[in-house]
Amino acid sequence: MKTRTLALFLLAGPPFVHAEDWPTYRHDNRRSGVSEEQLPAQLKEAWVYKSPIPPQTAWSGPAKWDAYSGNKDLQSMRNFDPAFFVTSVGKDVYFGSSVDNAVHCLDAETGKERWAFFTDSAVRLPPTATNGKLYFGSDDGYAYCIDAKSAKEIWRYRPIPDKRHTPSNGKLISLWPCRTGVLVEGGNAYFGASMLPWEASYLCAVDAETGKPEGDGSFQTRQTEVTLQGALLASSDSLYAPQGRASPLVFEKITGKRRGSIPEAGGTYCLLTEGDQLISGPNNQKAKDQVLRVADGGNRSHLLSFQGTNRMLVNKRFAYLHQGENLTALDRVPYVALQNEKRQLLSKQAKIGKQLKSRKNDEALKAQHAEIGKRVKEITSLLARFFKWKIQCVHPIGFAMGGNTLYVGGDGIVLAYDASNGEKKWSAKIAGKGYGLVISNGRLLVSTDKGYIHCFQ
Repeated sequence: MKTRTLALFLLAGPPFVHAEDWPTYRHDNRRSGVSEEQLPAQLKEAWVYKSPIPPQTAWSGPAKWDAYSGNKDLQSMRNFDPAFFVTSVGKDVYFGSSVDNAVHCLDAETGKERWAFFTDSAVRLPPTATNGKLYFGSDDGYAYCIDAKSAKEIWRYRPIPDKRHTPSNGKLISLWPCRTGVLVEGGNAYFGASMLPWEASYLCAVDAETGKPEGDGSFQTRQTEVTLQGALLASSDSLYAPQGRASPLVFEKITGKRRGSIPEAGGTYCLLTEGDQLISGPNNQKAKDQVLRVADGGNRSHLLSFQGTNRMLVNKRFAYLHQGENLTALDRVPYVALQNEKRQLLSKQAKIGKQLKSRKNDEALKAQHAEIGKRVKEITSLLARFFKWKIQCVHPIGFAMGGNTLYVGGDGIVLAYDASNGEKKWSAKIAGKGYGLVISNGRLLVSTDKGYIHCFQ
């Protein structure tokens, strides 16, 4: 009887999901913001780290309004460092500071500082943690590798000997700051040194152990008329580099050769799906509504746009996005395929329409034009079926997913929703706007624009 009771208890309990690290910005090199770790439904605040000074962003925000375009509340296209974003491995929490120019390590259980490693200028993106080492860039122009436990420096590297600096927001920074973070993959550490488009920029891949541009897949390429800023992304064969006000660039991963840019895209909020579709912001600030654009990373062609949103999460099947006042789950694979078909049909229909201007009596063309219109109408009616649920929700400032739970960072609040049906499961107050959300080893870590890091567990 006892054995049967124990078996029923185990079957009734929650499924076991292993704890996961969050070793780099937005979890992985595709910047997905998605972890397999499932946290309990109810969390309690364990500790709060408070910086005496809020983060000092690299760039000030946009103007309040654009008189020429007639729109207000312009989107920031270079807002890659509004909070102390964190990474976490085991019982350690790491973040870079734009205030005191250091990388900090906190005890994940208590929030107390273990150590700090200082550079000569701001550290704007969190360190990447792998193989017992931390990799990060600084506005002093160097990429660094240090020991994750002792903070002992292993190497530092900058691509050029030029030591020119310039004042910026009360600090001295290199003319070639490292504001891309450091992406580590396949034994190489990738990063950019860049700021001004009229100065040469550098994209580097160095040996992750030695910090030298030597060995398979290592390179140091000189780039012109670019400004590399915001976290690099990686697919199997390409690197993607955000530029802020200009379109993201695509580079061959093994050589650093530039492949081109992503059209109709911009900003520094980017994520890459497993099918190599790049999701990013608009290429200008003139649109009245927030918008995310989806492009085929392989051939760099625009696929579709989502109006009224600036945050999205994508897993193997679904996309979760905010439109208007609603949070929505979208069965994305068939939706994107049908949208792509619709776009191609509309283009073909437009060409036939031009032909009909000079061939008004061509019945075959008329029939083809009508048939395409029929299919476009059919697709439009089908698209709504792929939106699986929709709920009212505050507009996400930060957005992350752990297991089957969506976490939304808002202004003064963080919330959790069941990803299968949108049911609200939990909420808690935070100080400021919750930009950075991390799910790691039984904890939810929330970074805000006031310099706070909240830990819930």
